[in-house]
Amino acid sequence: MKGALENVLSRKVLIVFSPSLDSSTAARNELRFSRFANILREAGFASKHVKADSLLCLDELIGRSHPDIVFSATDHLPDAEGNPVNVHGWLEQRNIPYVGSPPGVIELALLKTALKRKWLADGITTPGFLALDFSAGPMPIDEENLPPFPCIVKPSDSGNSRGITKDSVVFDIQGLKAQLRLVAKEFRHILIEHYLGLYPDFREITCACIGNDSERLLMPAELGFLKPEGLHVITNEDKNSERTEARALADVGMMEAAKVFAGRAFASTGVRDYSRCDMAFASGKFWAIEVNGQPMIPDSWFESCARYAGLDEKRYITAIIEAAIRRVFTEA
Repeated sequence: MKGALENVLSRKVLIVFSPSLDSSTAARNELRFSRFANILREAGFASKHVKADSLLCLDELIGRSHPDIVFSATDHLPDAEGNPVNVHGWLEQRNIPYVGSPPGVIELALLKTALKRKWLADGITTPGFLALDFSAGPMPIDEENLPPFPCIVKPSDSGNSRGITKDSVVFDIQGLKAQLRLVAKEFRHILIEHYLGLYPDFREITCACIGNDSERLLMPAELGFLKPEGLHVITNEDKNSERTEARALADVGMMEAAKVFAGRAFASTGVRDYSRCDMAFASGKFWAIEVNGQPMIPDSWFESCARYAGLDEKRYITAIIEAAIRRVFTEA
């Protein structure tokens, strides 16, 4: 086993990411994945980063490079008919090793309501919620089953805080209906969730993880704004504009409790190799909010979590790839 692992460590890692029409996003992604590939080369891997906008393109890239393992930063790519296909599922069908969670887990993590129901079945605390499906047009709100106000309104099948703004928190039924009309213009599946940010002891925590089973390293950190805000709502723009930071959890008891809770949430979700769980502490207990089954790497929040656990950027990125390699070749 040791010889086989050492042999693979000197082989090819193909890093795949999607192109972007936005010039600033495209430049940021090129810098991000170029750094990723350079770190792996310094660690002894033969790594290459490439852009793929379809499964046909990905198939051609894999055919030319013959990687030993694939890291896909994108969860879905269009097939020949333009239908979105889970990249990890596509790789599995071709027996191509990849880094990360199986396709079913990726889909579960993307569907916030399905994941919350799984957590509830497994005894993991999550805020009260109501799921709405606007696929067939506007639908009535079941007011009897609404979670208590205030609520936060967000897409239930979109990640990275997309669809969330400072106006996403509502305090009454009139505000809720107005926000639903706004969000439904772009998203069809919507989650109404009890907003915890007004509890006096509220803290938002993210926990990154690397590894599998007993080797899994849990790395929590607290999320906050660099400058004081009103309501605690972190948007995608807040993160991309670096208005937030992930801080160390100085309270050892809180840190250890966060690890235990996040570990249960990860195990319930079924993630592999690496992931990140967002959760809250409010009203004296932890609440699971969502899991990012395929977090962007390199990433400032993931990097901060790793740094507080004693891993610099090079070590945590290499550790993710090595965790996947150990899993793949143990299974083989």
